[in-house]
Amino acid sequence: MNRFLVGVTFFGMSGIFFSCGETSSKQEGSTMTDSVSTINVMVDNFFNNEYKDENGQQVKWHYLWNDTSMGGYSELGALFKKEGASLATLAEAPTAENLKNAAVYIIADPDNEKETAAPNFMNEDYAVTIENWVKEGGVLVLLGNDSTNCELDKFNLLSQKFGIAFNKDNRLVVQDPHFEQGEVKINDGNPIFKTAKNVYIKGICSVTATAPAEVVLKTSEFDVMAVAKHGKGTVFALGDPWIYNEYIAHSRLPQQFENDKASVDWVKWLLTLAQTTKE
Repeated sequence: MNRFLVGVTFFGMSGIFFSCGETSSKQEGSTMTDSVSTINVMVDNFFNNEYKDENGQQVKWHYLWNDTSMGGYSELGALFKKEGASLATLAEAPTAENLKNAAVYIIADPDNEKETAAPNFMNEDYAVTIENWVKEGGVLVLLGNDSTNCELDKFNLLSQKFGIAFNKDNRLVVQDPHFEQGEVKINDGNPIFKTAKNVYIKGICSVTATAPAEVVLKTSEFDVMAVAKHGKGTVFALGDPWIYNEYIAHSRLPQQFENDKASVDWVKWLLTLAQTTKE
């Protein structure tokens, strides 16, 4: 997938930190407190830990709440906040303690050696910790990437615990400006996308789902998204860091693509799952 060299201001250096503007939760050391009253949506910054040079300094970027570049999650974060959720970032390895107050945990685009000098790879201990969190009601979002821009073998240690595998391929390859090459149609009755009917996704790896996982979006040639129930929790998987800023606010996209609607549908679906578990 293309990398977008647009500036981003880095906020927070380690552990768990909350995005700017959030006041409903506080930080004590590197863990959240038990007093959180809203649904916390946490994005990973451990397995995805990319840096870029900006004015002679190394700053974090890519798939972070405060990243306003085309490859950032600032607009996705705004959608979660609009629905009443709070945002947090986990810059450490996942533990039972630092996951316990997260309702939704998003891991996007785990690093390979090309992206980060010393990648933090998924391993069995991390995978078991996250699996146990899901069992207790966590909503886990696993977002891969095409096989050249993402570490998939070790990432599958986690996803396969839920019956999902990320395949080492590259699908929906788009040659600009042929956006139709990234078109995925959504069938009526989709459990996630209630309003969107046609979306644009590019440069992904396909997924394979076996019980208890089920495919929730596919093309005529391969499976795109899968969902699995695990204990009290739910796992969502897609082979792309969707939906980052390019997908939501891409002014060049033809009007038939409804990524704006799809992102709202997805956010509401995730938060509904999290709220149901909470109750």
